[in-house]
Amino acid sequence: MGLARLRKYAFAPLALTVALSLVVAACKTPNLEGPVVSRPSLATPTPTVEAEVPEAPGPTVEPEGPGISDEAIKIGVIADAGAGNAVTGGSESAWLAMRAWAQAVNSTGGLGGRDVEIVLIDSNGVDHRAAIREACESDIFALVGSYALFDGDGVDLLNDESCRLPDFPAAALSPDRRESPVTFVSNPTSNVLWPAGPARFLSERYPQSAAALGTVILDLPVAFYRVQRDIEAATEAGFGFTFQTTADVVGEDYDALASALLEAGARGIFWSADGQRLLELLKAWESLMDQLPIFFSAAPGEESAGPTEGETAEVPVEEPTSVPEEGTDAETEQASAQPGEDDTVIEEEPTGGEFFVLCSTDCYSQSWAEQAGELESNIWVSIGMLPFEEPGDNVELVRYVLFLREEVDEEAEVDLIGLSSWASALLFEEAVNRAMFTSGGGLTRELVIEAARTITEWDGRGLHGPTNPAEGIPSPCFLLMSPTPSGWIRRHPATQGTMDCDPDNLVELVESATLGLDPSRPDSAASS
Repeated sequence: MGLARLRKYAFAPLALTVALSLVVAACKTPNLEGPVVSRPSLATPTPTVEAEVPEAPGPTVEPEGPGISDEAIKIGVIADAGAGNAVTGGSESAWLAMRAWAQAVNSTGGLGGRDVEIVLIDSNGVDHRAAIREACESDIFALVGSYALFDGDGVDLLNDESCRLPDFPAAALSPDRRESPVTFVSNPTSNVLWPAGPARFLSERYPQSAAALGTVILDLPVAFYRVQRDIEAATEAGFGFTFQTTADVVGEDYDALASALLEAGARGIFWSADGQRLLELLKAWESLMDQLPIFFSAAPGEESAGPTEGETAEVPVEEPTSVPEEGTDAETEQASAQPGEDDTVIEEEPTGGEFFVLCSTDCYSQSWAEQAGELESNIWVSIGMLPFEEPGDNVELVRYVLFLREEVDEEAEVDLIGLSSWASALLFEEAVNRAMFTSGGGLTRELVIEAARTITEWDGRGLHGPTNPAEGIPSPCFLLMSPTPSGWIRRHPATQGTMDCDPDNLVELVESATLGLDPSRPDSAASS
């Protein structure tokens, strides 16, 4: 019943608002003591009875290991759940998503006939190495769906022969985590192949502005490594940078930062950190712009370009046409000031010099759109998965939202961290199923790792573009969204349910490829 009904609602227009009645399998108490082995009596055996020779186990029978029994399989998830982290504002959505995934799996008979049990391991923002050590010493079978800022701390423990937990995180944020031989991500990030499609698209759309961008780097090693890769890939795609600076994680003066951007002649912002800090910067920027009589005159020999359809003007307009004529219908005026239906499907012609902002997936959440939509900035957000605004295009997108809201927390916010955890959990499912199939029913950590190394074509059951998790090769696919007061709208590509998957959207890094890697590790790209 579950799958058929899910398919029915997945393609219904109101899928996310319709509650599904799902039968969740009853939880079973796992038997962690193992089988009871009896020894034969030491008394003198009866001569007339031959001793039974136990049948040798078949080659597919595997011994039970930590975190697994005939009834249950325990899965660990590491998240900065206690203190949150300084950049993403917390990764509790990974924890919630994994609980939702367990409910979904258990409602259809479990994983390999076993109930899934989720164990939270709190990395507390800065204690990731301790969290890895706890995971290695705990009674868990694998790490799945984890998301923590300093996820490179403790990778050596994870890969040690005494641990070697199958690792399927939501994302590998640190260079060392991406190089881990036991780590597999549904939509991976590579140290040497980096997305450049959004930068190429916007550099063609806004050529003058794209040549004079400003970017800000949070004062954290993991943020520095990421931005350097971002800058190299974006520069290859046509961006030019006139301003780069480092900002404090806490207590940054955004008014001063906005002034520095203006003095440097920045005509756009390229942002790779968390969305909340970008909001602070944009508020300071718009406050600064309000104090100026005019904003960014046209380049020499070029007529001033006004806002394109569906965009907000960045230049204060003083012409009479900006004032409603007497007798204008109030409803007509209000409708023209809001994004129309065509805004979601029409791609305007490039207009050259408008100020624009490009943010990565950290900005894509429902609450962020509500706040950013009130600003007048021309904001573009790049994401690598299908948006929540288009639920009818994918069954798994609907399942994630329904199980999260119906079975875990009805007020939980859906975001890409949680969806990425869900996608990597699906990848783990695939590896488990392959391991059991090839072994004839056996299931060990090493079997799952070996099975994951065979998954070279994967799209998260349609959640994202094609990837190669076994080799950590990312997808070239992306789409661009913009926030409005009423929510997100699709900007590129125009057609719902599609993504821009040009192979040239990925560029090969050279200068920044080895940043953040431990050169002493034999499997590290920095040592080769």
